[in-house]
Amino acid sequence: MTPSSKQIWYGIGAIAVLLLSGIAYAIYSFAPRGPALSTVKTTETSTGTEMKVEVIYGSTDVYSIEVHYPQFDIASVDAKIQAVVDKVVAEFKTYPQNPHDSSVPVNELTGSFDSVYIGADIVSAALSISEYTGGVHPNTVTIGVNVDRATGRELSLDDVLAMIGKTLSQVAAGSLAQLNAKFEGHVPFPEGAEAKAENYSTFLVGKNAVKFIFNDYQVASHADGPQETSFPRKY
Repeated sequence: MTPSSKQIWYGIGAIAVLLLSGIAYAIYSFAPRGPALSTVKTTETSTGTEMKVEVIYGSTDVYSIEVHYPQFDIASVDAKIQAVVDKVVAEFKTYPQNPHDSSVPVNELTGSFDSVYIGADIVSAALSISEYTGGVHPNTVTIGVNVDRATGRELSLDDVLAMIGKTLSQVAAGSLAQLNAKFEGHVPFPEGAEAKAENYSTFLVGKNAVKFIFNDYQVASHADGPQETSFPRKY
């Protein structure tokens, strides 16, 4: 019996569905995930401060959450970090459920941290937050938290500019020079390093230097990864 045109189209449709499902599964299986989670449990630093790792887990039909973040038993610092994490998690939980044909079954939120500095004057940490809601790759951002131990105040851009003894224009010029050296004079998105406060809102204070972080797509592509520039501290 010769199949009817309707049967032929049904067959083609079934094959197409199978192909699309296979592609979606492949994307989900091989797409890069968020940053590796910290395995540090408790660490005593040279200043005698004990760092502990807290974890927020959550799993529903809509989302999966696993966020690791540091706590130092310093009330002002811990509160600032906790506030950032709580805000990220709360906003993520409001995301709508993925459609059935999405490349990822549920929205995924992962978080880790690095570049921890615990000084007598300042405590800082880089929180790495990754959201994967489908598509080719997750969206990952670094959030810098820098707290003055004496006042409990989170440092501003003006604070760190004073710390390195430079104006925003000087930092922008220096950053562009550092980025040009890395990209051999061809920074993909140089406008992301212009002398605008929002371009330098992510920074990390260390013992000897201040680093400015440029997240994905700010000055370079996702494939190039986040970029950073560094300036020595004057005090």
